[in-house]
Formats: sequence, C-alpha cells, structure tokens
Amino acid sequence: MVRRTQRRGDRRREALLAAARSLVAEHALSRVTFAAVCSRAGVPSSSAQHFYPDMESIYRALLEQHRVTMDATLMRPLRPRDQRTWQAIVECLIDRAARHHRLHPVGAKLAIGGETPHQIKRMDRDADRARAGFALRLAEELFIVPRFADKERVAYVATEIVDTAFTASMLEYGRLTPAYVRLAKLAATGFLMHFLGPALPRRRVTRRP
Repeated sequence: MVRRTQRRGDRRREALLAAARSLVAEHALSRVTFAAVCSRAGVPSSSAQHFYPDMESIYRALLEQHRVTMDATLMRPLRPRDQRTWQAIVECLIDRAARHHRLHPVGAKLAIGGETPHQIKRMDRDADRARAGFALRLAEELFIVPRFADKERVAYVATEIVDTAFTASMLEYGRLTPAYVRLAKLAATGFLMHFLGPALPRRRVTRRP
C-alpha cells in the first residue's frame, strides 16, 4: 500500500513538472500560474500542494534538474585541442554551456531568460559559483596559475560575465545567438587576461616508471 501510494505520488510529481515545462515553453514566466500547471497535469491543486506548494517550488525543481544536466555537460573530459591554452578551456566551457542551453530551452528560460524571480535566479548564481570553482581547478591542473587575491571570486565574476551576455541574447532575441556567444568569450577572456596574462606555463606531467 505504501509503495503504491509512493508510486502515485511520483507520477503526480512528474506530471506537474512536465506540465510546467510545457507551459514555460509556450508562455512568458509571468503568465504561467500554479492553477494552469495543475490543470494541465490533471492534478487537483489541493493534492499538488503536497508536492509543490507554489510556482516557486516548481521552478526550483526545474532549475535543479537543469543544473544537474548542465554540470554533467560541463564536466566532460576536455579534448586535447581544448587544453592548449587557458583561453581554450574558457571558450570550450562557454560553448558547452551555450549548446546545453539551446538543447534545454525551458531550463535556459529559467537560468538565463531574464524574467526569473530573484529568489529563483539566486539558485543559478550559486550554481555558477560552483562551476567557476570547477573551471579554476581545471586550469590549475594543466597550467601554473599565478597567485593573486580573491582567485575564486575572480573566477566567479568571469562566470557571471558569461551569464550576463547570455541573458542579453535571450532578452533581445529569445535565444542564444552566435554573436552573443562570441561576445561572452571575448568579455570573459578579456577580464581574466588582467589576472592570468596572455599565456600560462604548462605543468609538467610526471610519468610513473
């Protein structure tokens, strides 16, 4: 009985998220309501509130799904050509993020669409902080990165520069354009150049006998 109830709850939870995805894909976030999500999912609002009490909780769940898949995309091993310079690493990660957003338009609308409520957008900001740390560790594995104050904060600001360029593209065109992706690369690498310089010495790989 408990398992049956749990399975029913899981189905309703997924139905609500699927309904929210379809509505977000069709409408501006400001026009998507909790009642509309419940109606499309075929779940009474009184029951839906056991899983998601309001639209904020639904958006949080959708954005968390987007975060998980985005991070998996970003953390794939780099190809040799993407390891040649620190700029190549940054540009590879930006390209990966852009492709992922294009493949997941609902998640992109929440993460970089420019209409997400502040308290939900904060989730994406926190995720960006973790991604900045990942990118910094990746660079430090391959290159000798100079010491400077607030290294993690600098990496985070570079990530937010990319986020801002992506959001500008979404607000202007409703999608990520190649021109704005190029601007994101130029802006992020230009900012980081102040701290990293044009080139970094590579770390020597110690081979075991």
